[in-house]
Amino acid sequence: MTNQPHSPLFLGIDGGGTKCLVRLENDRGGLLAVAQSGPANIATSVTVAQQSILAATALALQKANLPASAISRINAFAGLAGAGLNGAKNTMAQWQHPFAQFNFSTDLHIACQGAHGDGSGAIIILGTGFCAGAIKGNSIIELGGHGLLLSDGASGSWIGLSLFRYTLEVLDEMSPLSPLIQCLLTELNCDNSSSLTEQAHNAKPAYFASFAPLVFKMQGDPVAHMILTQAAEFITRYIEHLVKLGYQRITLMGGTAKAITPWLSYTTQSYLCDAQRSPEQGAIQLAKLHL
Repeated sequence: MTNQPHSPLFLGIDGGGTKCLVRLENDRGGLLAVAQSGPANIATSVTVAQQSILAATALALQKANLPASAISRINAFAGLAGAGLNGAKNTMAQWQHPFAQFNFSTDLHIACQGAHGDGSGAIIILGTGFCAGAIKGNSIIELGGHGLLLSDGASGSWIGLSLFRYTLEVLDEMSPLSPLIQCLLTELNCDNSSSLTEQAHNAKPAYFASFAPLVFKMQGDPVAHMILTQAAEFITRYIEHLVKLGYQRITLMGGTAKAITPWLSYTTQSYLCDAQRSPEQGAIQLAKLHL
């Protein structure tokens, strides 16, 4: 019988800059529970990522009416933002985890596995951050994903940061005010550049990403139009590059993917396809390969 006290369990983990999503299945592939916790970007904090993984796992076990001790039966695979950086990867690999097995790779890897399975295909993740890549057999290529300071154009954090940058120009009387800018200033209770700078000076990418929905909500605004046009151009460059590499099936994923798609040209959209499975399901497929 499935879910016997000693039967193995499988956990797929999708850890991003804003949240950690997990999917718990039994040994027959039956869904037991899904759960969510806080951020799990190991480039930002390995400790926080580990705490988020454990919190989401505990919640999933609770939802599945399984005891906390069942964590020792779990074969887990995690796709984690920041896992492409050697320092963060090496630190994470030293984790004394409580799982039966725990392996990890990048969030792009599990998303690609979920979207295209064992077939050839590419993905672009548009979440708090940005990354793109493709999978073909056992070969994986990864593009972008260097963080907000160095890249991540078209990500939620980039959209929010672009809004803040333009707002500072407005407060410095370098650019005209628009309804979007006024809305942001009202929301932040801010009327000068010093106040805005103080609020955002040490902010993390997730903070800026929290303002991306406002830009999409007011996309008819001239500033929003400018930001989203630039975001679409950034995405288009990556899609064109992936097509040149031979990938004709490309999946957009992440929090801003659906909202930004209409901003892409008809030709660009013609290369897009839906994901076969979620990143968490892709992670479970990889967990089973590590048995």
